[in-house]
Amino acid sequence: MRGFVITLLSVSLILVLVVLTMSLRSAHLGTERALLEPLPLLYAAFLLDDAAYEFNSIVGPSMSFSQGNGSMNVTVADTLHAANHSAAVLAYGTFLESEVAGRTSSNITTNLSNISGGAMRVFINEDYVYLNNHSSGEVLFTRAGGTNATSYEINFTVYSIRQNITHMDFNSSGTLNVTIRYTDLNGTGTEQGSVFPGQANQFVVGYPNGTSMAVTVGLAGGEPGSLRMEGGGAYADFAWTAALPRLDPSKRRGYAYDATIEYVQGAVAKRTRFGK
Repeated sequence: MRGFVITLLSVSLILVLVVLTMSLRSAHLGTERALLEPLPLLYAAFLLDDAAYEFNSIVGPSMSFSQGNGSMNVTVADTLHAANHSAAVLAYGTFLESEVAGRTSSNITTNLSNISGGAMRVFINEDYVYLNNHSSGEVLFTRAGGTNATSYEINFTVYSIRQNITHMDFNSSGTLNVTIRYTDLNGTGTEQGSVFPGQANQFVVGYPNGTSMAVTVGLAGGEPGSLRMEGGGAYADFAWTAALPRLDPSKRRGYAYDATIEYVQGAVAKRTRFGK
């Protein structure tokens, strides 16, 4: 009888150990799945973020954002000249769809048709539009209904000899503050004052052979408070900062090109615009 009891207790103990082992194994597998299942999503996020960074290095522009108590500042640095990034843009799309897709065992599709013709459109903070038409040498920053910008600080450099200037017609009653610093082979000059955002206020510097650099602040692209820069045959490096209303909390701070990328790997699928 004692032997039977000991045997029964031993078997019961073994069963308890088996159940405990299976429970621990199940918990381990559950933890492992919880850790591993999100990884494809993380891989997709990293890849798309890296693709946006590389795309920006090809076509530009350089952008930065800062927000204070009363305003959101957006700074853009770029070049204004007759150029076309079509070949580089299309080559990068092919690289993503073939080389990168093959190395990551995924399916990648890009749509670059809206920016492969020389005109690059960028959506800023989901609200504003920045357009650099490299084919025509024109830059436009605007927003449907007006930007509500309170100030612009504009800097540009033209590597040529200045011949004449058409000054901006400032008005002390204006509500949009403008500072323009222009640098060329003659040196550096500054235009500063206030304008009305609903008027087309223009500043033009003339260079040899009929080339020029024109800056329009206010009514540009049909919208008040906008900024247009036109290189009439002149090559220019430029940077500008706009003081805008504080960003609505529902908006995402950042930029997105008018071009999309779709990434599919197994059950993970993500389609978005190139951007950050």
